[in-house]
Amino acid sequence: MSKEKEKREKPQYGMLKCLRYFFSRAAKYRHETIVLLFFQILFNISSAVFGFYMSPMILSRLENHSTAQELILTAAFFIGGCFISDALVSYIGNGMGVLSFKCAYQVELRSKILQELTDKAATTSYCHCLDNKFMRAGERAGNACTSNSAAAEGTWNTLQNLSVNIVMFFFFTAMLTYIHPLVFAVTVVLSVADFAISSYVYKYNYRHREELSHIDRQAWYLQGLPSQLSVAKDIRLFGLASWINRLTDKAFAAKEAYARKEHKFYLIGTFSSMVIEFLRSGAVIFILLKMCVENGMSAAEFMLYFSAVNSFNGQFSGILNNFLDLKNKCLDFSSMLEFLNYPEPFNFGEGEKIPDSYTYEIKLENVSYTYPESDKKIIDGLNLDIKPGEKVAIVGLNGAGKTTLIKLITGLLDPDEGRVLLNGTDIRKFNRAEYYKLFSAVFQHFNMYDITVAETVAQSAEDIDVPRVRDCLEKAGLTKAVNDLPDGINTHLGREVYLDGVVLSGGQTQRLMLARALYKNGSVLVLDEPTAALDPLAERDMYEKYNSMADGKTSLFISHRLASTQFCDRILYLKDGRIAEEGSHESLLSLGGEYAKLFNIQARYYKKNYRKEEAV
Repeated sequence: MSKEKEKREKPQYGMLKCLRYFFSRAAKYRHETIVLLFFQILFNISSAVFGFYMSPMILSRLENHSTAQELILTAAFFIGGCFISDALVSYIGNGMGVLSFKCAYQVELRSKILQELTDKAATTSYCHCLDNKFMRAGERAGNACTSNSAAAEGTWNTLQNLSVNIVMFFFFTAMLTYIHPLVFAVTVVLSVADFAISSYVYKYNYRHREELSHIDRQAWYLQGLPSQLSVAKDIRLFGLASWINRLTDKAFAAKEAYARKEHKFYLIGTFSSMVIEFLRSGAVIFILLKMCVENGMSAAEFMLYFSAVNSFNGQFSGILNNFLDLKNKCLDFSSMLEFLNYPEPFNFGEGEKIPDSYTYEIKLENVSYTYPESDKKIIDGLNLDIKPGEKVAIVGLNGAGKTTLIKLITGLLDPDEGRVLLNGTDIRKFNRAEYYKLFSAVFQHFNMYDITVAETVAQSAEDIDVPRVRDCLEKAGLTKAVNDLPDGINTHLGREVYLDGVVLSGGQTQRLMLARALYKNGSVLVLDEPTAALDPLAERDMYEKYNSMADGKTSLFISHRLASTQFCDRILYLKDGRIAEEGSHESLLSLGGEYAKLFNIQARYYKKNYRKEEAV
């Protein structure tokens, strides 16, 4: 393995930093978990001590011919101590009453940590969504919150067990050192060797985390694909079921192959640990038996020391195992911290104040942009000045850079070269979240959420302005369709969460997204292919309402249907990431360039004698 690869695999955050983060989250969200952890450790230790001394002390009473009352009192003392200690441990973890909320506190703490990860994913710079490295970091971070045993919650039990093991280890160390220093020395040396092997074995998954993440992502994606409504038609019409099954079988075969490699690796490690355990236990027991023969111990002393040897080995193994478990959980915490502390290229701090105006001038100066893992400039040295209140159409062939240009203007992406200016100020100087508020957008690709119609339009579950929602639905031409729904604007959308949810048509969904953009009422209206899913009548209705929707706003309109561009003040024809032609609809037709050529090609399909002309 190269030094470069080893360096890459080394976790960025050490165990102490990870534990500091973990306890800081507990102190912030649920400090009770720390107090309860202390008491569980205390009562587990008392239970172990009572249990260790119980049999030797009763046997000692029998050897000394103690009375029945003394035997009963001795047994009652140790049995009672064990019972009370175990009862308190159970009470804290699972019992009834105030302390029974320990588990609930741990679950809540895990949910708070998961919320931090969700907030990071939801608020991070948009360019990170295009960064495979960031997305993989997010997947690894999520692994820390997947279950009760994962790092965000399972660390409590690991810390509890480790603390008990450490305290009892020192207790038995003192006892074995008193018996014979060689007993302690042999056990420690062989146990350290066991730890070194186990440490390397348990890091197998971390060393191969990229491979494992890719295999899991592919396997579970394919397995869940047939149940998705969005692909149900394709699967049936194109007969994709067998193809998906083959891909799924292939993905799970790769997962099985990885599991076999992992199993062989762990098998070697387990066998090595068994050999070391055999040597360790055999050497210690041999020394202890030799001392029994030579020094003549009583039966009670023999049982006490023999139990101490076994208990010592158990505590030492417990320390190693729990320490390794804690180390593995800290590897997950390190992945989590790497994700949470992933550097943000955009300014989400204070920044300069957005100019106090409703209309804004947007300017691009020599802007270029290349997508990650690509060599081609999708936007190349582009200059553009959009005046306040201007209606601008952006057209061009697929891949010309239309949507990318919109993303640069709206601040979803930052240019590799050049600047995007708002009223003369580089948008990098503004708080990017505040800058986003200037834009109401309907993108070509959008997502629907399983919430009500009103919540979809308002993008909120509280303080919804219902009259405003209805007004926006009316402007988007969706009033009748919504009124026909079972519960009107309170109808649930989608069927992933609500069984009574409805699924809108493509055109209705596009209109709903328009209503959402209108409700936001940003200073700049962005419409990316807003009529792609509309029928001709609905499209005409959209064009007729466009001026009223964009009244007083700066608007950016992307469309492949060039007939729609005549409603705009200016048209930009993009080609190879540059503005190839610019002007009004009439001026570009008069120019007779590529815009006019493309417009005439589209217009021919609507001519009455198109087929006859083609035949001739």
